Amino acid sequence: MGALTLVGAVLSAAGAVAASQAQANAAEFSADVSQQQAERERQIAERDAGEHRRRGSRELATTRARRAGRGISLQGSPLLVEEAAAGDVELGAQEILAEGAEAAQALRQRAALQRAQAEARRAAGTRRAGSTLLTAASRYGSGGITVF
Repeated sequence: MGALTLVGAVLSAAGAVAASQAQANAAEFSADVSQQQAERERQIAERDAGEHRRRGSRELATTRARRAGRGISLQGSPLLVEEAAAGDVELGAQEILAEGAEAAQALRQRAALQRAQAEARRAAGTRRAGSTLLTAASRYGSGGITVF
């Protein structure tokens, strides 16, 4: 009966390590997905900022063409208005980039947390396995388990 108890303890320890490894692998996978999402957020922000700039540029060009068609030169107030509008377009693009960077940073932080959780799960499995083996060994050594 004692030998079976020791074998059971070894199997239990191995199961604890395997279970914690599976949990750690799942956390690592989640971290990888979060990291990929962070990169995707950055790419989307770059695309959206570029689209915002192009749209703003088209609107400015249309306004410029209308003014020229009416005989309004780009001097004085019309030029100041156009410069302000161009600045607003760039400000909008920078806001889009900042929002994307913020979302990406949050996802990178989530990935780091998930990686830390993976390491903690691996360590917990090792501790559980060690505890199981030490408990069984102490019982065996103290005579609580008899081997035929």
